Amino acid sequence: MAARPEPRPATHDLLHLLLAYSGLDAFLSALAERTGRRLAPLGRPDAALALYRRNRPVLTAGGASSLVRLTRERLADDDAYLASALEHSRSASEERLPEAWASGIAWGVDAGLFVAPVAAGPTATAALVLVGTPPAGAAARRAALALLGRARNEASWALRMAVRLADEADLAEHRAHAMQNRTVIDVAIGAIMAQSRCSADEAFDVLRRASNNRNVKLHTVAAELVQRIHPVLPQTAFAD
Repeated sequence: MAARPEPRPATHDLLHLLLAYSGLDAFLSALAERTGRRLAPLGRPDAALALYRRNRPVLTAGGASSLVRLTRERLADDDAYLASALEHSRSASEERLPEAWASGIAWGVDAGLFVAPVAAGPTATAALVLVGTPPAGAAARRAALALLGRARNEASWALRMAVRLADEADLAEHRAHAMQNRTVIDVAIGAIMAQSRCSADEAFDVLRRASNNRNVKLHTVAAELVQRIHPVLPQTAFAD
């Protein structure tokens, strides 16, 4: 008999979050709050998520503003626990809060720290930060680890989807910007061809030399030339 497939973590509320929030900031906040509620049986620890995408600042979110603020501070200080999760995909835990995490925050003397990586796809990494009282006893710890594993898998699925959508939106925006730049350059080439009675390749070479000599982007040189003819730059029309 064929093996039963592994259940997917795409629960209805995760799908709702993906549909309800178009921006990663708002989505991450909603997902962090959802993860915190999911982990409430562990004694209601404070939970936060940190998401890093290539060439972008790290996004942080959580249900407790104090933990979000502290996570941002620790990121700015190149915290070893967060670096281990975000850069090396390794978990770290402490039975008692490290001094740098405990400073000025009233979580109690029994509070501990847990930082774990959350897979977010090929272009991003994420970390789950928990601050709360560690469970006592072997059975309670096993149950806590099982619940943490499920919560991380669910958060990972949602983050992978959200990051993929954000990457595709960024790519579409970059392509539209490139096409807009190309339109301005093509108009400038046409203007040079009409004025100098030269070929398109020769006109482009004129633009390129001007760009290199002035150490200015080709699009900027083209835009300056076009605006001498008309102050409003041409716009690329995109079909719906």
